[in-house]
Amino acid sequence: MPKANCKYWDKCYQRNEAHLEKYNHPTKQIETQKLAPKRRATSEEEDKNSANTSSKMESPEVEKNLGSYESETAELHKEAMNNIAGKNYMEILEKRIRLSVQQEYDNLCASNEFIRHKFLVEMPEDFYEFWKFINSIKKDVTNAAALQHMESVLQLQLVGPFEFLAGKFHKAKIGEPGDYLRHWRFYYDPPEFQTVFVRQGTGIHYGYWRDVPQDKERLMLARNDATRSCEFEFVAGNIFDAFLHYLQHDYVGTPFTTGQVAAIKKATKQYISDNSLELSQLEILKTERNKRVVTKSFHRAGIVVPYERKSQQGYRPLMVSDAELKKILALFERKDLNDGSDNAKQAVLEKLQPLANAANIAVDECDFGTALELGLDLFSSGHKELHMLASSLLVPAYSLLSRPQFIAIAKAHMERRSKELNLSIFEVLK
Repeated sequence: MPKANCKYWDKCYQRNEAHLEKYNHPTKQIETQKLAPKRRATSEEEDKNSANTSSKMESPEVEKNLGSYESETAELHKEAMNNIAGKNYMEILEKRIRLSVQQEYDNLCASNEFIRHKFLVEMPEDFYEFWKFINSIKKDVTNAAALQHMESVLQLQLVGPFEFLAGKFHKAKIGEPGDYLRHWRFYYDPPEFQTVFVRQGTGIHYGYWRDVPQDKERLMLARNDATRSCEFEFVAGNIFDAFLHYLQHDYVGTPFTTGQVAAIKKATKQYISDNSLELSQLEILKTERNKRVVTKSFHRAGIVVPYERKSQQGYRPLMVSDAELKKILALFERKDLNDGSDNAKQAVLEKLQPLANAANIAVDECDFGTALELGLDLFSSGHKELHMLASSLLVPAYSLLSRPQFIAIAKAHMERRSKELNLSIFEVLK
């Protein structure tokens, strides 16, 4: 009697001999074909198929519509997927990170947020008004050309935030955060000072003074000559008056430039009048600030910290006077100690340590101004050997005074403090 076909035919999974004897099943050859795995494509075929698929998905029209940033990102993604085994993955990742950093930098350059992000401060209204004036001095001479005009005619470099407004940072190589904080920061500049004017080739420079990093109203401008001393002098209550002070006291003219300088002075006053600018006056601002100054310090600009007069909390004087502190620091100059060893440093530190300990105790008791004064005095002394001790005083003082931006500025400055006169970031990033 012929056997009946198995109703499951080629899909039958039975291996029981009785079942196989009772019912017909496909031949062994067919079964083998059924069970044989599909042939795996070779790596060359995979690459070919992948390339074909990618080319279909990424048509020229789509790629054309993508911006340079988006198309490069898509290219990196494709490359990363092709090397997913990790062959070049870190290299690809680093490219992507650099691309992201560049995009962020370009976005910052599109607004004045760049100034706050890179220099950690915001500029007052008179700064932006002065920039408008500079661009109006000579017809069709604006931005970077206006800076060049001021330099060639008045030996005056407008630096820092002015260079950003002129577009000099937009196509520049990206630097480290500290590079921007050191940009035109002269040897004796404390964190409270920010340079905006430099007399070309000299240490004479002018800048805004902020007791608090967030200050952008009613700021005074101070002057310092870094080749002479650490002392700062307040010269103006607004940047227009600081500019006129420069022309009056620091500009060195010739008979050939007298007429041109006189015309610029007149144009400055005319611009203020025509635009009805209400500019702060130096004496008023100095009087207001002097009420809040707790001590003068080595840089002579004075230190401002919150001070409760009734409880006398916020500041207490150092254990020694300024004259006594300078006498201690003068040990660095003694010939018998200055023999190339660390003898001078050790002698100074032995005498300074009790002062630092007392200042730290004052900090614990909420007299933050004491540590700030000693830290700034050690910084203003100019001795790099004292940077570590100065930092140990400035960091807690600025931190407890809620002035963290000044911590970053002080650290960046002391890391690469220089007596050079050309302190432009663009020299560093060449």
